[in-house]
Amino acid sequence: MICIAVDDGHGKETAGKRTPRFADGSYMPENDFNAGVADMLMPMLNRCGFRTVAVAAEDTDTPLSVRVRRANQAKADAYISIHANAFGNGWNDANGVESWIYDKADAKTVRLGELVQKELIQATKRKDRGLKKSGSLYVLNATHMPAVLVECGFMTNREEAQLLLSNAYRKDCAKAICKALCSYFGVAYQEEGNQPEVQKEEEEDMKRYQKVEDLPYGKETIQKLIDDGVLSGDKEGNLHLSEDMLRVFMILDRKNLL
Repeated sequence: MICIAVDDGHGKETAGKRTPRFADGSYMPENDFNAGVADMLMPMLNRCGFRTVAVAAEDTDTPLSVRVRRANQAKADAYISIHANAFGNGWNDANGVESWIYDKADAKTVRLGELVQKELIQATKRKDRGLKKSGSLYVLNATHMPAVLVECGFMTNREEAQLLLSNAYRKDCAKAICKALCSYFGVAYQEEGNQPEVQKEEEEDMKRYQKVEDLPYGKETIQKLIDDGVLSGDKEGNLHLSEDMLRVFMILDRKNLL
């Protein structure tokens, strides 16, 4: 099964990664957008028959080396890093959507980057800032698979900041990325509620994690649940956690609901 590594970029409290203050004094941490898109993207990918691994599901700013290691260990077939852009610290006119790949990327990575950028522009109708290349972005140059980092709008642009706050816009971005990955891997995109029964059965048979040490991410969250007596596993201590179950626990933990 094709595996997609999904990186929701930065932590909730990462310094400087936020919008300027809105009129009511509030602001949006970048991770609210990044994680919101990631949480929509992964079920879409699963629906289309992909396996997913969240490489930065913690609330804290997961080290880049950890994210890359998780993706490489999972032998992911593609890596998507989700971000919102910024220019300076205050409100300004910088706007648009851009995607980044490694400056020494092979033709496969270039093609994935082009597809992602194309779908994002079609979905968002924002200014096309193009596909760009960098040699200094670690998640692009240290991964062992085609990797694309997306910047889905500027947090420092009032109009785009409002879009970044919107669940509708987040869903548009997630759907665009999913469609690009489907096109890249030659997989039919499945609309919600249109998932083939055979595919559903395959997903039910996906690998389950039995021990905390087997988890690709979220070890601290699951260990906390075990310590609190919420999770205990079977007689042998096997947890039988699916990827979806693990992701739900991580989302609940992120929202401070555990």
